[in-house]
This record gives sequence, structure tokens and C-alpha cells, in this order.
Amino acid sequence: MNLGLESETLEFKKTTGELDRAMDNLASMLNKHGHGTLYFGVSPNGDVTGQNISSSSLDDVAKKIKFAIKPTIYPEIKVEVLDGKDLIRVDFSGTEKPYSSFGKYYKRVFDRTEEMTPEELKRMMAETDRQSYWENNLTKYGLESVDNETLSKFYQKAVSCGRLEPMSKYDDVELLTGLGLYDQGKLTNAGYYLFSNRKPVVLKMAVYVTDERIGFSDIQRLEGNIYSLIRDGFSYIKNHINWSVEFGSDTARIEVPEIPVEAVREILVNSFAHANYRDLTENEIDITPTRVEIYNPGEFPSGLTPEMFARQRIRSMPRNKSILNTLYKSKDVENFGAGFRKVYEICGRRQVRVDSSSGYGGFSFVFFRNALGKSPAEDGAPKNENSSEKGMNQTQALVYQYLKEDPTCTRQNLADRAGRSVRTIQRALDKLSAEGKIRRIGSPKYGYWEVF
Repeated sequence: MNLGLESETLEFKKTTGELDRAMDNLASMLNKHGHGTLYFGVSPNGDVTGQNISSSSLDDVAKKIKFAIKPTIYPEIKVEVLDGKDLIRVDFSGTEKPYSSFGKYYKRVFDRTEEMTPEELKRMMAETDRQSYWENNLTKYGLESVDNETLSKFYQKAVSCGRLEPMSKYDDVELLTGLGLYDQGKLTNAGYYLFSNRKPVVLKMAVYVTDERIGFSDIQRLEGNIYSLIRDGFSYIKNHINWSVEFGSDTARIEVPEIPVEAVREILVNSFAHANYRDLTENEIDITPTRVEIYNPGEFPSGLTPEMFARQRIRSMPRNKSILNTLYKSKDVENFGAGFRKVYEICGRRQVRVDSSSGYGGFSFVFFRNALGKSPAEDGAPKNENSSEKGMNQTQALVYQYLKEDPTCTRQNLADRAGRSVRTIQRALDKLSAEGKIRRIGSPKYGYWEVF
């Protein structure tokens, strides 16, 4: 039996041994026509050869499609018998193009599959209004699922920065409706992820002892909405990077982070703005002795890099336009497409090296830490050449200055303020005491520090 010729919506594979290549074909058909059919057990000329089908065969195909194709699709996979031979038939469709296969984008040219050029991908993204297919879909959740405190803070911030007209009287329904996040008594998908109190988004954060990420000194898994997790993630990074002490012309003490926090926040907001919320995905923050890495579960456009957006001023390609627009209203996003340019300019001035990488279904942006690569939890932070207290490393200088300001500070107070562990603070106290720079007066619980 012969099924005819392959076409722009029909592809044949002899066996599931060609499953990886079949994913490229599937993505190309989705990008060209939005649907297609794929057979396993049919030769390229259309002859039905059959496919050995085990108990896990259909599940293997389903898992491969879920892993390889982004955004996620939900195909129909079944066994079909033709001419007494078993075949696997996959019928699929999708409206959220462009679709990628293992992070790359393909186009269909009759019965051939070819990788898109960066220019072709940019055109497709510009021509496709992806937000209408997912972000505007209504959820089953109403006002009872809104985080009212977060929504109210958003309103105050958006009005104060001039990007949202004030209402004559605050009304959550009017606000959400005006933002396009609420309709017919229900939150849209975008509204749900931005403001829901049902904690729809996950953020994993960890501080690793080594760059190999074998052991960690701290690990957390938070659930919340986009706004709450941006706040929590930003605080976590600030508390676990090194800060040096500098003094201005008026002798005021200035704490300077090893990585510019405004650049960190830009990337963190970007990671939530462009994440792929169609799947059960998790954002991540990984801090090692030499780097701070922010992971976004959303692919970066194939053939493009953050540096290209920064240097060439490429037009923004938002995955979630409603989410991005709301973040813009509250000034968490300055200008569409300008985020990477801002990050590269800031880090360039501070001589902080950055890098990025894309993997299957995700994208990571890396800030490299100071040259010594010490993490706050390690023994002895990097020496601060700008500190007025010579001979002290960074942690000791911080502790010394905090005790000058408040001699009653406890070890825990110092650890919280300096973003260090209590053990590291104790080592700094011991060193300062041994060198005669500080002295403990009174009991450990009710005493204070004398600073020389």
C-alpha cells in the first residue's frame, strides 16, 4: 500500500529511530500551516513498511514532542493499521507560532524542512500577535483569587510614575479591566500570573559552595505571582552578593555592590516577562563563588543574542505582550527592547563581565562576580581596596562600619545587613578583636562593642 507523496503538511518516517529529525519536520509544518500529520512506519516514497510498536512507543513519541516543541502543543497520537501493518500516526496543530524544535526554528518548503534565517524568524515574530492566543484566554478564577495588596501597590506605583491615569476612586475591577487582564468576571491568563494569590509561578534560588554546584549553603523554592517573585528574587540576590565600602567627599559611607543591582533587576524582570507560562516551568537564580545566573524558562530567538539586541538595537520580540505592558505601566520595564542595551552599558562602565546561553526550552544570563570570586558564605571576602580601613577585607570593613554606627548590633544583625553567614561574621569579629580594633564590653547577650 502506498500513501502517496509527502507534502507541506504530511511527513513520513520509516521508524521512531528518526524521532529527533521528525521534530524538526513537525515544527516546520506548524510554522508554515499551523497543522500537519506525521507517520512512523512509512518510507519517504509513501510505501507502508510498518513500525514495531511496544507498550511505551506512543508515550515515547508524546514525551519527545513535549520536550522538543515549544510552545507546547497537544497532538493526537494513535496506532493505525494499514495493509495489515502497524503505524503510528501523529496529528497536530497550533496557533502560537513561531514554533521551535530543540531550540531552533524551521520552515517548510514543499516536502523539505529548512532552518529559518534570523531575518525570517524576526519577520514571523513581528507578523504574529502571540498574545491573543494565550494571554487573553480567560481562566476559571475571579476576584477572590486576586492578591489585593500587590495589585494596590502596582496601582500606586503606576500612577506615581505617570504611566497610568488615576481613577476617581480605586476599583480593582476597573483597574484590571482597563489593563486587559479581567473580563466576564474572570482573570485572563496574564492577569492570573501577574496578580493571583494562588501562587501560580515558581522561583528556585540557591547559593552554591562551588562553581560545580555540588553543595549549597542555602536553597529556597518560592511560589507566588510575578510581582511578588520579582521582589523576592531581587532581595535574595542583593543579600548574597558582596558589597564594598567606599566613602564620598562628604565622608558619607557608600556601599557598592560587586554587580550593579540595576542591571540585575533588569535581567530578573526580563526573565519573568518573557518566560514560557504555557508549561509547568520554574525560574531560577543560581549564585556560585564566581557568578550569578538567572534562568528564564523561555527560549531566546534562534540566531540572536542579548548582545545583538544591545548593540544593533533590534526590535523587541515579546512572548507575553500583556504581561510586558503591565510591567511597563509600573515602570518595572523602561522601554520595550531597551533592557539589554541598558544592562550592557551599565556593566561595561563597571567592568562587570556578562554572558548568556540558550538550551532546550530555556535561557540563562550570567553576571560574573569580582576577580577573586568569593561568595559571602566563604571564609574571608575579597579585600576592599577602596575602604578607608586598610588591612581589612571586605567583610571586616563592613562589620567595623556597622559597629561604629550601632555598637549594640548582634551577630545576626550584622549577618543580615552584610549579607553574610553568622559564622563568617564571627570570624570577622574575632579578627577585629585580635587586632585591637574592637572590644566586647559586658555579656554576650546584653553587652556592646567598643570601637577604636
